[in-house]
Amino acid sequence: MRRLLSLTNLLGLVVLILGAAGLWLLQSDPGSRALNLPSDLDNQGPRTIRLYFASDATDGLVVEERTIQVAEGEYLLGRVLSELVRGPQIAGAAPLVPAGTPAPTIFLRDNTALVDLPAAYGQLHYGTAGEMALIYGIANTLLEFREVQQVKFLLEGREVESLGHLSLTDPYKRQGQ
Repeated sequence: MRRLLSLTNLLGLVVLILGAAGLWLLQSDPGSRALNLPSDLDNQGPRTIRLYFASDATDGLVVEERTIQVAEGEYLLGRVLSELVRGPQIAGAAPLVPAGTPAPTIFLRDNTALVDLPAAYGQLHYGTAGEMALIYGIANTLLEFREVQQVKFLLEGREVESLGHLSLTDPYKRQGQ
């Protein structure tokens, strides 16, 4: 009769357990699954960006193309929001926020741009049209980048229902998505 726990069987079982544990550790490390592909967000130098501002004449948005110089190590999406907050440089466009309002912080996670609005944005007391211009201006500007599939808004790091009028519970996506 054969022995069930022979030395060969015991060594095989140890190798199997160690292999399974190694595979589990490798898959549970979120950094090991990320694939570093080239991105437009990493490019430095001159960049032409499209910024969406409120229209002076209607309730819509006006697009301004602006060339900026992106420094080495500078986060492009953060720079884009800073340019948006600086205001328009073309006629017929109105700023989204009053001068001196800080730019939002932005993070990109799984193709979702998380826009963290500072407390000042909760105190703007815009009407519906002003709030629509603000939210859609930021969202449309960020959705110009292929890495951004949707935009989710936070206020001081927390999810909020709205700033007063528009729902911020769901992310904003490109039309047709």
